[in-house]
Amino acid sequence: YVSWYIRFMSNDVLPSSNSTNGNLEERISACRASMSPKQKRLAHFILTHQYFMSFASASQAGEKIGASAATVVRFAQMLGYSGFSEMQAAIRADLPSYGKAIERIQERLESPPPSDNNPQKVFYTDIQNIKQTANSIDEAKIEQVVEELIKAKRIFVVGSGLSAAPAQFLAHSLKIIGFDAHACLDGGLSLAADTALFEEGCLMIAIGLWRYARSTIQAAVNAQRYGTRVIAITDNSLCSLATIADCAFEVATRGVAHSLSVTAVFSLVNVLIAALSDRLPEQILRSLRRVDAAYLDGNLLIVE
Repeated sequence: YVSWYIRFMSNDVLPSSNSTNGNLEERISACRASMSPKQKRLAHFILTHQYFMSFASASQAGEKIGASAATVVRFAQMLGYSGFSEMQAAIRADLPSYGKAIERIQERLESPPPSDNNPQKVFYTDIQNIKQTANSIDEAKIEQVVEELIKAKRIFVVGSGLSAAPAQFLAHSLKIIGFDAHACLDGGLSLAADTALFEEGCLMIAIGLWRYARSTIQAAVNAQRYGTRVIAITDNSLCSLATIADCAFEVATRGVAHSLSVTAVFSLVNVLIAALSDRLPEQILRSLRRVDAAYLDGNLLIVE
């Protein structure tokens, strides 16, 4: 992200011919290839802070990413709007219960996180991440992914570094409820060997956060080459992984310490597992019973 602070575009790109139609997300997607790093950062902020954008001024929006009000206005024009006001009106029109949203924002502003209590700051931040993610998740997209999980003959869950823990959790959760799921966490030769197993009918779930692992992105490219569908879970809907994927979820990952928080990622994983449980209760019950019996037969657990 450092380059986003260094590079400044004095002349924005003119609107493309296909950017003047569609909703905000479609317009941003249509212009993405011609955006400067600063414009991509502004686009990401707008998409992930639509409640804020619905009442903020152009200068307030620009301050959030270190840009001028004029840059924000030119960006709106690049998307095919007459100016910032028209883009803001479009954002408001797409928001559910705009008035209630403003009330929630005002309540949040009046109840800031505690400044001198680290545990409370962490809990507060994680709660806000979950709320932001929950508000942005499309239920139809959840249903689509659940259908693909059910149909997949083999599932590969890929994640490295910070993304490895939720990837492991998702693969393990799928496995114990009866799915042929494999965690691919190491990258390198190990991931390359897993890539060789990609084929039509398989599904890859790629988790990539913050600084995106090149191996994960390459695995997604290879997966599609072999006819394997790709689902992405990331913190930026404009990153390479999200744009490569057939379907992408964006999660909030703001952290208090040096690293990001993956709490909302785990919550999204729980949503998917819960949705599968609702759809396949008998299969999942049989699988859980078999797994539990295997644990007991192997004397693997201490029951207290």
